[in-house]
Amino acid sequence: MYQRAIVSLGLVVVALLTAFALAPQAQASPPEQTGTFQTRYYNYYDAGGQQCPDGAVYTTNDTEIFKYWPEGSSPVPGIVNTTNYMVCWNGVVYFPNAGTYTVYTLNDDGMNVWVNGNIAMNAWYNQGPTWHQGNFNIPAPGWYSFVVKYYNAPNAGVACVSWAPKGQPYGWRCPYPPGPTPVPVYPTLVPPYYPTPQPCPYYPNCYPVPPPVPPCQYWQNCYNPPPPPPQPQPQPICYYRVRYGDTLYSIAWKFGVTVWQLTQWNHLANPNFI
Repeated sequence: MYQRAIVSLGLVVVALLTAFALAPQAQASPPEQTGTFQTRYYNYYDAGGQQCPDGAVYTTNDTEIFKYWPEGSSPVPGIVNTTNYMVCWNGVVYFPNAGTYTVYTLNDDGMNVWVNGNIAMNAWYNQGPTWHQGNFNIPAPGWYSFVVKYYNAPNAGVACVSWAPKGQPYGWRCPYPPGPTPVPVYPTLVPPYYPTPQPCPYYPNCYPVPPPVPPCQYWQNCYNPPPPPPQPQPQPICYYRVRYGDTLYSIAWKFGVTVWQLTQWNHLANPNFI
């Protein structure tokens, strides 16, 4: 009887394990800030919009959109122009929760973002590296269409896009701005200071100016006052003509200074207008 009970219990355990193995398992959600995109490059740019047109000169795939092309470089050397080109990322993104999301972009020049067929961010115009953001709604967890359209006119190109639930932290791996180039620092040699003798103002009713007193030596048991500080060297003045599309951020990066320094030197009350 005990052997029959043990055999029956073993059959129940095997049946439970078989049922668990055959049951469909829930798929884990992919991480945020990534998707599956078909990336198309064009040697021209149009008026914007959601559609990625025909006529791409190069097509590839991406899982994230963090791009920086320095001035004079091409996204695809030998195939895509160094300026006046367009890139279109057309794909899908998984959103694990319903609710309001925010898309964050840093772009130079124009860009617009479409999620689930609706415009989420539109900045289709010439500009330096500029931050933008926009909100969009996700009705339920799942995969949704995600289209990013970008163009570059002159100079360098920046196209960085991220997203997250509204008010929550978001991932950011944009390679712009690049790391600063170390500037060598050389010691400043200050020549010794010797006062220049001044002529007598009321000749001849005065005495000639005596020559400079040599420095006191330590064995002479006298006081040697420190020389006066050297005169400050004149600082070079640099002028830069502001071009269309420039921002304080792009000008500061170009000359290796901060935005605060530019506003102080140029007496700018509002840094958003230059």
